[in-house]
Parts: sequence; C-alpha cells; structure tokens
Amino acid sequence: MPTPLLPRICRLVAAPLAWPAVLRVWWVLRRHHVHGGRHALFRARSPVITNRGHLSLGDHIDLDGRAGPVRLTVQPGASLTIGRGGFINGGTTIAAARSVRIGDDCLIGEGVSIHDTDFHPVHADTPVAVAPVSIGRNVWLANHVTVLRGVTIGDHAVVGAGAVVTHDLPARAIAVGNPARVVGTVRCVDSFRRGALPPTA
Repeated sequence: MPTPLLPRICRLVAAPLAWPAVLRVWWVLRRHHVHGGRHALFRARSPVITNRGHLSLGDHIDLDGRAGPVRLTVQPGASLTIGRGGFINGGTTIAAARSVRIGDDCLIGEGVSIHDTDFHPVHADTPVAVAPVSIGRNVWLANHVTVLRGVTIGDHAVVGAGAVVTHDLPARAIAVGNPARVVGTVRCVDSFRRGALPPTA
C-alpha cells in the first residue's frame, strides 16, 4: 500500500538536510522524462542524461558520480531499462539505439561501456549495426568492462575488469579477457544478491 502523503511530508520537514538531494534527484528525473527512479541516490555529480526515447530506472538505484558522471543516452524510438536496487559507478556510459535492458541488483563498475550500436558504419555500403543488449539480474561488471551490441549476459554472471564482451555469457558465468571467455562458474542460489553479503567473521 502506498505511504500516505502527510507522513511523507512530515518526515521530509523533520530532516531538512535531505531536501537538497531529494529535490535534485526529482528535478533531474523529471526534466529528462525518466520513468520510475523512486528513492534514487545521486552521489556527487548528477548523471548526464540524453533521453529521446524511453528511459526507465528501478527504485533504490545508486548512481555514483564521484569518479565522473554516469552518462545515459537513449536515441529516438529506443528504450533503456535499468532494474531496481543496482549500483552504477562513475564514468560509466550506457547508450541505447534500440534496446538495452539491465536487471535488478546489478553492480556496474567504474568506466563501464554498454552500447547496443556501433554508432558508425564499417563500410560505405552497409548501415550502422544495431542489436539489443540484455543483462540479467545480480550481474557484476567490474571496472572498464565493455559490453557490445547483441550481447545477452545471464543472471549472477561476473565479468572481470577490462573485459570486452562480444558474445553471450550464460547465467553464473565468470568471464575475463578480450574477447571475454568463460573461466569459471559462480556458486550461488538463485536468491543471492551481492549487495546483501553476510557479515564476515
């Protein structure tokens, strides 16, 4: 059931230090016609958003701009969907010319690039290549990973730093290198979330 409006207003008035962050998030999302994004958190710099299609953010998403702004670009007629509870580090660029879908609870490291298009034609007589990208739930993309057009990454997969993902990766894959190759399998139950690790002894 939705929280009644009056208690929500009272909580904001009682915590005035939260006002600037709340208003900044609200303004950025509203100005760029972003759907969703309730309780989103922008650390340091706000994301740089170019939205000429459909951009949807899940609830409780954390965009950390301390290492540089997160850049989200959606071209006309395209869609970019990022699930709830995820974390995206600074300097990351995500661009959708057709469709990019990122599942819930994903961890995306610093300087990651995710694109569903080559942006430019390779040959004079060929069109720009475009193919949808789909990233599953609870995926961890380490720093400076590049995910290219047409790639599907399964749930719980881990992609090591600097890898270039050119082909599909199955669920629970551990992949490294350029091009990325599977070198192991994540041991976990389906309900596992990397953001909810048990305390260490």
